[in-house]
Amino acid sequence: MEKIVVLRCLKAEENCTGASCLKAFNNKSAYFSRYADQEIELAAFMSCNGCENIKFSSETGLNEKLERILRIRPDAVHIGICCQTRTADKRKCKYILAMLDFFEQNNIKVVWGTHSY
Repeated sequence: MEKIVVLRCLKAEENCTGASCLKAFNNKSAYFSRYADQEIELAAFMSCNGCENIKFSSETGLNEKLERILRIRPDAVHIGICCQTRTADKRKCKYILAMLDFFEQNNIKVVWGTHSY
């Protein structure tokens, strides 16, 4: 069974329910179609700790979160489209990229995408 983590932008809390990510996961559609013939488990559905005007104050909290993800031992982390579209210039967020480096250094596959636009 493949253990999957979904990572989303904290700013997405403004208007996102997570329903599109969960629907794609449950239906094995969009970026989850790669698991069509496999059993998958949603091991975690997490947000980053924010940036700019909306940010949790504790770096310790983020490190705790990342360590908890390592204990789960996921096979892949899927990055929500909000992690790209929520930046002012529509580029990939530097905070998300730093988290992805951490995951890749710990041999966790990173997949950009959950559902389609």
